[in-house]
Amino acid sequence: MRETDRITGTAANRSAQRFHRGKLGQVLERFLDAQAPGKNRDYSLVELDQLWRDAANIDPAIGLKLFSLFTLQDVHVLAYLCLYSPDVLSALRLWAKYVPLASDADSMRLLDDEKGMGIELRVNAPTEVARYIVEHYGVMAVTQLQRGTGQPVKPILAQFAHSRPPYHARYVQWFGEHLEFDCPANRFYFHDQTATLPMQTRHHGMLELLTQELDRRISAHRHFTGWSATVAESVWRALGRNEVPNLVSVAQALNHTPRTLRRRLQEQDTTFRQVLDQVRAELELHLELQGEPLAEIAARLGYSDTAAYLHARGRWRS
Repeated sequence: MRETDRITGTAANRSAQRFHRGKLGQVLERFLDAQAPGKNRDYSLVELDQLWRDAANIDPAIGLKLFSLFTLQDVHVLAYLCLYSPDVLSALRLWAKYVPLASDADSMRLLDDEKGMGIELRVNAPTEVARYIVEHYGVMAVTQLQRGTGQPVKPILAQFAHSRPPYHARYVQWFGEHLEFDCPANRFYFHDQTATLPMQTRHHGMLELLTQELDRRISAHRHFTGWSATVAESVWRALGRNEVPNLVSVAQALNHTPRTLRRRLQEQDTTFRQVLDQVRAELELHLELQGEPLAEIAARLGYSDTAAYLHARGRWRS
């Protein structure tokens, strides 16, 4: 049952189990539906990792294919940010800075070592699923860089943490001929001249507008610790399952009484309501970046209608 501004749900691990939410899951869902038209299946409670596995059972190279299935409405704002950047290096820097807004389980950093300039991508997912995600992110990055520069941009060296897949010959189209597998990390190196290639789609005004908003959202992120982190993980799980968490259900899931859990949160100078509001605020930012309409955001945050959601968000935005 949805709330107006009431608190009611259960618990989970925010990064270990990533429930299906956002455009990536929706594109995977569309792919699966297209392979079995008419099959009645509800994906709303399916973990994102399971969607990847199901899609890979149909097409083992789904990680290389998926971005081609994205519509303009599916593409994340960070992919557009690349196109508005002055050059390739600027685009990579912005991706590294803002990637936490796209996924709470993945990280990216710039590289500048003896092999050259590049990026390192780390994905927190089971090994076989991480392969699909790395392939998808890699294809998306190369595609957007090629679109922006109008040049056949490819890495001069691509290193992958996973083992060489049977379809590795298809990697050359996206990642060049110099491929290495079973590496310590996923790394893509580019020629120094590639870094300075200008984006033909660059737009200073749009770039400034987007980065200002993304900076605001980055600053709004709060990193929980201790018991507040444990409670936040439970809240994320409940919202991911379309449940609305409350103190009683979360305490029960953590084998504590509500009174004890309330006291532990007070020791960190916070309350259950504050943790719930903060998690909702972060999920709201994520859904807004995905272009979800207000009614969908309200439902995903556990509100019975848009008016109740708009009233409540004034609390966490104040």
